[in-house]
Amino acid sequence: MPQLDFEGDYGRDYKRDIRRFIPAYDAILELGTATLKALASESNQALVVGPGAGEELAGIVQPLPQAHITMIEPSPQMRSFCECALKDCGAAQRTAWGPNALSDVANQFDVVICHHVIHLMPATEQRLFLEQLCAKVAVGGLLLLSSYSENSNGDSTVWQAIARDRFLLQGMDQQAIDQVMALRNVAVHSLCPDHLEQQLVLAGLEPPTQLLQALFNRLWFSR
Repeated sequence: MPQLDFEGDYGRDYKRDIRRFIPAYDAILELGTATLKALASESNQALVVGPGAGEELAGIVQPLPQAHITMIEPSPQMRSFCECALKDCGAAQRTAWGPNALSDVANQFDVVICHHVIHLMPATEQRLFLEQLCAKVAVGGLLLLSSYSENSNGDSTVWQAIARDRFLLQGMDQQAIDQVMALRNVAVHSLCPDHLEQQLVLAGLEPPTQLLQALFNRLWFSR
């Protein structure tokens, strides 16, 4: 189970820290917005799974001007941040909270968006979650997904060294860096790109198109 407390300090400091933890965080959201505008601007129904502190929401409602947006977010603290973000972008009237669990969502959607959620689960839970996620994509629909994702093959030592030096350049002390790196495969689990492709194809979606990789973080779409 995840060890990141979205109701505690981690959740309260999420907006401050997320760009430190996720390289190219803003680029992921920017490319996600552009993908929605290019491929899904006429969508009527969208599902956002795990919007967190709501920073991605403005970039979702803008390129989907006619969509009703259902959101899944089990954390009350994160929900409160999202509600503020929705008011700021004037989209509160066409958004609604769905059930807290993806498995309890009955409908299918023209667009399904899931940023930085699946890496909070170990591999066995990721497979089930991906099955459920794909099942929510309507025929002709779009899946937009980002996650922590290490290379399938080879030694990641060099990548980890670069990640550590990136943290140093951001002003983190060695103890804090060690604490973050210790979360790897404990609270943050890699989404294997090969397993992702297998799951999507089995579900009847096209193989994922990778839009971005920044160290261990990736963004894909599939239809």
